[in-house]
Amino acid sequence: MGLQLQAQNSSTSSINSSFFQSMTARNLGPSTMSGRITAISGVNVDQQINLYVGTAGGGIWKSLNGGATFSPIFDKYCQSIGAIAIDPKSNKTIYVGAGESNMRNSVSIGDGMYKSTDGGANWQKIGLDSTEHISKIIIDPTNPKNIFVSAPGPLWSSSKHRGLYHSSDAGKTWKKILFVDENTGCADIAMSPTDPNVLLASFWQFRRQPFSFSSGGKSSALFKSTDGGKTWKKITAGLPEGDLGRIVVSINPAKPKEVLAIVEAKVPGLYQSQDEGNTWTKLASTDNITARPFYFSTLEFDPKDPKRVYRPAFDFQYSIDGGYSWSNTLTTSVVPHADHHALWINPENTNTLYLGTDGGVYVSHNKGISWAFLNNLPVGQFYHVSVSNDEIFNVYGGLQDNGSWMAPSSSAGGVSSTDWKFLNGGDGFWVQPSPLNSNIVFAESQGGEMNRINLSTGLSYGIKPQRKLGEELHRWNWNTPIVVAKSTRSNKSYNLYTGNQFLYKSIDEGTNWVKISPDLTTNDRAKQNTEKSGGITGDNTSAENHCTIFTITQDPSNEDVIWVGTDDGYLQYTNNGGKTWTNLAPKVWEAGIPKFAWISSIEVSAKNPERVFVTFDNHAYGDHQTYVAMTNDAGKTWKRIVSKEFTGFAHVIREDVEQEQLLFLGTEMGLFFSIDGGENWMRSKYQNVPWYALVRDIKVVPHTGDLAIATHGRGIYVMDDIASLRKLVKSDLNKEVIFYPVNNFKYDFAPQTPSDDGNLAGWTAGNKANLPTFEYYLKQRSDQSVKIIIYDEQNNKVKDVNATANKGLNKVYWGLDQNPCKVAVGGFTAGSSVLFSSVIGPKVKVGKYKAVLSLGDKTVEQTFAIEPNVEKGFTAENMSLLHEQTMRLYSLHEKLAVLVNDLDAAIANLNNLSKKTSAQQKKLSALVNFRKEIIETNRKTVFFDEFKYRRRLSDVYLALCFALEPFSPSKVGAIEVLEDEFEKLTQEFSKLTK
Repeated sequence: MGLQLQAQNSSTSSINSSFFQSMTARNLGPSTMSGRITAISGVNVDQQINLYVGTAGGGIWKSLNGGATFSPIFDKYCQSIGAIAIDPKSNKTIYVGAGESNMRNSVSIGDGMYKSTDGGANWQKIGLDSTEHISKIIIDPTNPKNIFVSAPGPLWSSSKHRGLYHSSDAGKTWKKILFVDENTGCADIAMSPTDPNVLLASFWQFRRQPFSFSSGGKSSALFKSTDGGKTWKKITAGLPEGDLGRIVVSINPAKPKEVLAIVEAKVPGLYQSQDEGNTWTKLASTDNITARPFYFSTLEFDPKDPKRVYRPAFDFQYSIDGGYSWSNTLTTSVVPHADHHALWINPENTNTLYLGTDGGVYVSHNKGISWAFLNNLPVGQFYHVSVSNDEIFNVYGGLQDNGSWMAPSSSAGGVSSTDWKFLNGGDGFWVQPSPLNSNIVFAESQGGEMNRINLSTGLSYGIKPQRKLGEELHRWNWNTPIVVAKSTRSNKSYNLYTGNQFLYKSIDEGTNWVKISPDLTTNDRAKQNTEKSGGITGDNTSAENHCTIFTITQDPSNEDVIWVGTDDGYLQYTNNGGKTWTNLAPKVWEAGIPKFAWISSIEVSAKNPERVFVTFDNHAYGDHQTYVAMTNDAGKTWKRIVSKEFTGFAHVIREDVEQEQLLFLGTEMGLFFSIDGGENWMRSKYQNVPWYALVRDIKVVPHTGDLAIATHGRGIYVMDDIASLRKLVKSDLNKEVIFYPVNNFKYDFAPQTPSDDGNLAGWTAGNKANLPTFEYYLKQRSDQSVKIIIYDEQNNKVKDVNATANKGLNKVYWGLDQNPCKVAVGGFTAGSSVLFSSVIGPKVKVGKYKAVLSLGDKTVEQTFAIEPNVEKGFTAENMSLLHEQTMRLYSLHEKLAVLVNDLDAAIANLNNLSKKTSAQQKKLSALVNFRKEIIETNRKTVFFDEFKYRRRLSDVYLALCFALEPFSPSKVGAIEVLEDEFEKLTQEFSKLTK
């Protein structure tokens, strides 16, 4: 039987994620270790630097203040950015090419060109949709409608959409002006700063396959045009003979006939031209200049100094003699992260540089001699996310080129950069805490290097399974899985799994391993020649290791049932702990899944072990479609899950642990929900996650009901409390209003200390709300006022809460306070306890309450309880006493407001007399002086305090409003003093007004 829809009498096909606007995901970052930066462009506006930063998977971020703060401006569009260019005559006009061109194995794709004419507030798609990767955009400074775009094109397949494109009408139409073949694209383009008709364009033949990378070939070449791209000449004089690879070119702005190029060849080299690129001479260079040319493609001249050149690559190199010699000497404690891909030099002050690396953005104000890190861009590239079983759970994950990290899901003052802790080096992938002890963590880096980390001792132990005598060489995936699973035989133990071509199991945290399978892959020898990978210069970093295990899932209800997916398309199954295995891939292929597509995730239902979901990734064969399949009979038959909403190849699917109709899908281009078991899907657009986020992993947190989301470019998100979605699944959506039952709340407050200093915090995310929550559904958006009114057990009104009126789910929190008291008016109250007393109410007592949802003339109510929290001292007795003490002062405030109102009326009556007797004048003076003893009449600014009765009352009242426990007997006298004073004030006023 398939899943049956429970959302009654309403088609879920009409629902989209706008129904869940109340479910906002928190972006935990981090920014302390950021992600790959692919493009930086800037412009000086009103003595400020406006920066646009493009990222590998986090969209575009804009700064109006030189990088002090950033805001995302591209969240509705493709998140992989290849190039950014600003119109030299209109700094509000921005062009963006989607799809980075740093052609490593984990690179994402783009979907063409975009344009903004308002500084990034709005964007228009302007074509070149099928190029997939764009490396550079050049705008003619003499005619900004004249635009050139270099498109290397698809990485994993042949394509006619590669080449050099030109627009003469500011992007309205495009013409391909140079094309070599379907396997060779335009890698770089340069325009003479003095003659825009002079162009240099490099073409690069390249191709990735799942098991190899080839950079270079006979079609790679350098071309020159002297007529604005109408005709082209192939340049060979002085360049290496034989096959070439990627070529980066840079024309000297201060000496335009001089050009530098880094040429990938059998022996890569640095070349110089003194005649605008017609002929070339090889210069001496080191590996730091020419290494890994397919990945490092930046070479920049100083716009004003013809001798100064920058080569950001593995590290930051600079030359002060035009490229004849190079240095990487820095005088700084901050060394930029390795692997550099973008550099912007401020043309008005060339001392200032902005450098984009695999670890974020750095700024230098002395030509690259020293650097500062911009700790405010949360664009980390996670591969996976895991969570601990702690009450406030930790999140764990591995970052591209940035190791493995952990952070709490909530922290005093919010989750900041300093809450993130480094665990393990290398390219980070899988990180798994022990399900029994979160001080034990397992982390894996590229090629199956894995460690057990003891957070209590700070020690790390290598646990990688080793080869035995007679075994063939182990094949470890670049992104080798390491998986923990609770034992179904004992609640005091758990299983640890990992795999190369074999599956291993450990019951002692990786100290010992048992091989529990034969080779589960195709073992295709033709796909195991990684030592030949890289092309003409070679590149073998385990990224092309193939015929390996990629995903492992143990049935949560039976540890003998294990599912394994490989990178070469086998889906293996055992129901006897690994004694025998069945390859179910042919059954899946019958459902429309491409043969040998990568198995990216396997999800076994917590409700029904025969229901299994599998995602497939075929992009390494040039196929970017979304492939998902499910079985309801443990793999005997399969059905492909499809939706017109899907975009991007699939990484992960999860079924909710409580509500089986609720599914979550992460792809290379989006986060998707289904509330009907996969029949209908919707894209997440209103949950604070980019519409086309690269979602690599998802975890449902069982004990909190939260959703942890790993993105490859925007860090880790936590969507708090998916109970809202669970409720919606069960609801009759034809009802006009549904006010859901309110959960009882155990008295508590979120911790605020110890927290980080703001100077160190970097990117900071708010915490999960720890408050009583009211949730309701509206069939239509309401034009009427919506309120929630809270009453105590005696039906006394406690609090009026303004509520939202959105179509779909709404969520409102209550701060455990009651309506504030009326405070005596008069005087200057800004910044004082008097003002705060008028807006802050006392904490309520433990007890039973009623919440009434008021929508126009319609009301719906729910009852709930505020329960004691003895562990934290919030006992019924303490909170009742605190409430009683606060209400005594609340009452004084209300009485004082009446007294002052009467006093002001008496003074006004006397002031209104055209003629006053001596007695009346004396009485007026007495009343005015009496008022000065109550109201702070001499206070004119926030820097002058005056402690009259109203202020003294407000100080003590606020102390109790903020207190977490009642005044002790030694303090309660403060209330008595104020009560006594008020009695005397009442008597004095009575005498004065007789």
